[in-house]
Amino acid sequence: MGARHSQVEAASPGLGLKLARTMRTDEAVRIIMRRLHDMLRVNEAGVLAGVDAEFLHDFGITVRRNRSLLRQMDGVIPQRILRRLDSGFAWLSQITRAARDLDVYLLVLDAEVYQLAPDAGQDLSALREFYRQRHQLAHKQLAARLTSARYTQLIAAWSAYLASPLPVRSKLPFAQLWLADFANRAVWRALRRVLRQGRAIRPDSPPSALHDLRKSCKALRYLMEFFQSLYPTARIAKTIKVLRSLQDWLGIYQDTQVQQVFLETFLQQSKDSTDGQTELDNFKHRLDKRQTAIRKRLTRKFMAFSERKSQSEFRRLFKPRRSAVSKGGIHVS
Repeated sequence: MGARHSQVEAASPGLGLKLARTMRTDEAVRIIMRRLHDMLRVNEAGVLAGVDAEFLHDFGITVRRNRSLLRQMDGVIPQRILRRLDSGFAWLSQITRAARDLDVYLLVLDAEVYQLAPDAGQDLSALREFYRQRHQLAHKQLAARLTSARYTQLIAAWSAYLASPLPVRSKLPFAQLWLADFANRAVWRALRRVLRQGRAIRPDSPPSALHDLRKSCKALRYLMEFFQSLYPTARIAKTIKVLRSLQDWLGIYQDTQVQQVFLETFLQQSKDSTDGQTELDNFKHRLDKRQTAIRKRLTRKFMAFSERKSQSEFRRLFKPRRSAVSKGGIHVS
């Protein structure tokens, strides 16, 4: 990645949140969202400037973090506001995907070319130009959308909600729940989803099943990071590390899968040309082999994640206590 532009500083992907176990959940959510809001706006400037792919990477992470949080907000945020924000951030996630994917594919292709002999690397120049043109168009489209009325209105609605006062007494069922109870409940539910999806995957399961598992792993990790300060530092860091190892390999698999689709599109468009065709076929073969090897490794990674020793630590940290009753008197088991 290139160096950061001296006039545009990117927000760190770290959250640095300090939350108390007995805080009201709706109060804590405002604190988390204000941090995400600030990170989004700082990285937005870098995305529009187009000076470094890391700005779009951090912008996308912030969008996904906020979406994951919003999906847990039934009974915490008023429905009208929740629907508005959930719809808006789903759109924002969709419009950033193509540009970020192409950032990754250009990096992967450049790494591939670096390992080849000069003549062979030149054979991939047409593919790189194909990626570059798609990349340029995707970033142009993204910049237009980030300066659109739709984006401006979404950020204004989000900002207005975050600036509005908390009600002294909320009628929403989970708004005044102690944060520790809410966090355990949300993380435990997300963990069960990951285990259920992972255990259902078989060698012949389609790539979409692994993509769904990856999304669930991201949602789980984001929740753990939001509420990290509620748990013993070393223990929560260890569980996040175990999860992140699985998630990283799922990400590599997904990137390889989507890059194969792009490559197939390019091969169809250039099938009448013989220039560089042998090296393109070799590149496709290497991607196929890489994907097969990654899938085998993923099986081992998920087994390590789901084994009793790893899950016993998750259970000790997050499993809701059946007798737990919050400050607001709501049973959370």
